[in-house]
Amino acid sequence: MQSVRTANGLTIELASEQDTEQLGRALAGVVAPGVVIGLVGPLGAGKTRLTRALAEALDVDPSSIASPTFVLIHEYEGRIPVYHFDAYRLPSADDFESLGASDYFTGDGVCLIEWANLVVDRLPLDVWMIQIEPTGLEQRTIYISVPNNSKIIDQLAERLTQV
Repeated sequence: MQSVRTANGLTIELASEQDTEQLGRALAGVVAPGVVIGLVGPLGAGKTRLTRALAEALDVDPSSIASPTFVLIHEYEGRIPVYHFDAYRLPSADDFESLGASDYFTGDGVCLIEWANLVVDRLPLDVWMIQIEPTGLEQRTIYISVPNNSKIIDQLAERLTQV
């Protein structure tokens, strides 16, 4: 796994699913209650796999973690609660808001929103955005931005060298 610090965040080259798991563990080490993470990428990019790795690192029971495709919000208990959303099947951003998503944003857990690009205008201004771009069968390029918080990016970059 290789990462490069950029002016706006971090670019990471993942070579395998194991690298995706390491990224999830590194993210779990820097998140806190109230963090909202938007996940963007095509079908099969690894949004749910990354969510699963982060949730497992927060002590969520791995057998309970599923893709939220048919259930729009999954709630998982862990060291920090994980709230996993899927905006893909929603007809509009208003429908996402009607789910009560903003109530979760100010709660005691970490929120991960798959297909965040479809509801970006309903997300908090300090949302962490993770763009996943498949570059091969298991290879991915990840772009992470954390607005106005270069310290988090530095901590994440450091953790990536440790996991």
